[in-house]
Amino acid sequence: MISSRRTFLLLATAVALPFGLFLLWVQRELGPRLEDRAALQLTHTAAGLASLLGEEPFSDALADRLGEATSLRVTLIDTDGRVLGDSEVDTGRIPSVENHASRPEVRAALEGRPGRDTRASGTVSLRYLYVAVPHERGVVRLAQPTREAREYLVRTRQVAVATALLAFLLLAVLSGVLHRFRLAPVQRIRDVLRDLGSGDLSQRTGLQGGGPLAAIGQSVDEAASRLADRLETAQEEREELAAAFERLDDGLAVVAADGTIRRVNPAFEARVGRTALQGQRVIGLFRDPGNRVAIESALAGTASRHESELGNRTVVLGALPLADGALLVLRDLTRTRQMEGMRRDFVANVSHELKTPLTAVRAFAEALVEEEASPERTGEFAGRILANVIRMQRLVDDLLDLARIESGAWRPEPSEQDLRTLVEEAWRSLEPAAAGRNLRLDIASPGGTQVRADPDALVQVLCNLFDNAVRFAPEGGTIRLAAGRDGAGVRVEVSDEGPGIPEAQQERVFERFYRVDAARSREAGGTGLGLAIVKHLVAAHGGEVGIRSALGEGTTVWFTLPDADRATRTSSERAQP
Repeated sequence: MISSRRTFLLLATAVALPFGLFLLWVQRELGPRLEDRAALQLTHTAAGLASLLGEEPFSDALADRLGEATSLRVTLIDTDGRVLGDSEVDTGRIPSVENHASRPEVRAALEGRPGRDTRASGTVSLRYLYVAVPHERGVVRLAQPTREAREYLVRTRQVAVATALLAFLLLAVLSGVLHRFRLAPVQRIRDVLRDLGSGDLSQRTGLQGGGPLAAIGQSVDEAASRLADRLETAQEEREELAAAFERLDDGLAVVAADGTIRRVNPAFEARVGRTALQGQRVIGLFRDPGNRVAIESALAGTASRHESELGNRTVVLGALPLADGALLVLRDLTRTRQMEGMRRDFVANVSHELKTPLTAVRAFAEALVEEEASPERTGEFAGRILANVIRMQRLVDDLLDLARIESGAWRPEPSEQDLRTLVEEAWRSLEPAAAGRNLRLDIASPGGTQVRADPDALVQVLCNLFDNAVRFAPEGGTIRLAAGRDGAGVRVEVSDEGPGIPEAQQERVFERFYRVDAARSREAGGTGLGLAIVKHLVAAHGGEVGIRSALGEGTTVWFTLPDADRATRTSSERAQP
């Protein structure tokens, strides 16, 4: 903190220095400049008088008259340097005035150019500024006392000194006032910083203006505002992280270095089947030795993981070391392992489905190559080969359709369609097989029933349902299709008079490769994928699918299609990434 006295000294020095330089400039520069300006004016006046004299001879009377007119000392000198008239010298004394030919200004004028000089006059005992100009009869000289210029310089110095003294007096007063004004914002800034340091982020200096202290105060206020914003953001992020910690599906537990639980989320408690775990030792929660080893490794500084069975669930425990403990992540892998099993079953089913027709194709092909069969026998072998190739092609086509639908590469493009037209189109592709078994289709659907669906997808759904019905319906039976309004959509049912499906197996018929009677299904040429494709195509339209069956009474597979608005909305939602 700079004291009031030091402030005054600094300000006084700042004022005294330019005043001192000003006085030095007055002494060294202003005097000569004033003299030069006066000499120039005298020169112009002298030249003007010389041009006005004309033919009038030089005389003391003429000098007196000119001096009275110009208020200057006028001296008329002939070409020999003799004074013929002087406005400051009596006429009787003119003859006794010494020759002026040697005077610098006169000598210059006699040489034909203006001259000047400053000196004390021996005639009138005053210091004069002399200026002389040439004339055809001699020299016209004007003189002006220099005391006016000196008096002007003295007055200038006096005014400067008085101004400096007045400035020092004002500075003495202002320094005290400024000190108090400056001390107040400094004190305010100090108080605010102390409050901020104690955690009160609501305090502000409130300083305004453009001074340095105001700038500092404003910086403090901005820093306090930014700090408050960051703390608020940090609080929000902490709350978000806490919420995420609590809501994560994976179980999380923060363990201290001594093995006690510091924090745990509900998912972790649900996995281990216990609550109120905070403060308990984590080792006691697991019986599997591998989990205990993983936790101990993390507490020792090494990340580890272990998969085990916890109750009826498959879980993996990930243990990550922290600076003062460990983070445990307990993830449920039950669904993942089930999906892996389904994937293995899928591969096994595909392999099994392809193995039989491939074996048959190879056997018949080898027979054709190795045996000399009759044309009838050759035709039979070729027919068997073609039938198995068609079976494999149907299987591959169904697999490709199912993969394309499940991957999202295909999306329905719904439009207004007449249901009866699509039903007839789908039945035409199955009509030859139906005719071979003397089956007929009974359509119980009013004409003009409109649905909003992808026409190709809906035809494929109907073809798959008709194909199942044709394969399982008894010869000479009837396949029925019924359609009608169901709430805000349309419900379509395809029924046959086949052997029916046991109730315990009805929920699984929409799984890939699942068959109620595998031997019969293969003999009939089914791939086991038709109903899985139906389920995915209907779901893509936002509809539902189901089955109703009883042993010996036939089977009905139904599906729904939503109204136009819902179908459009479902399609848009599926199109979004």
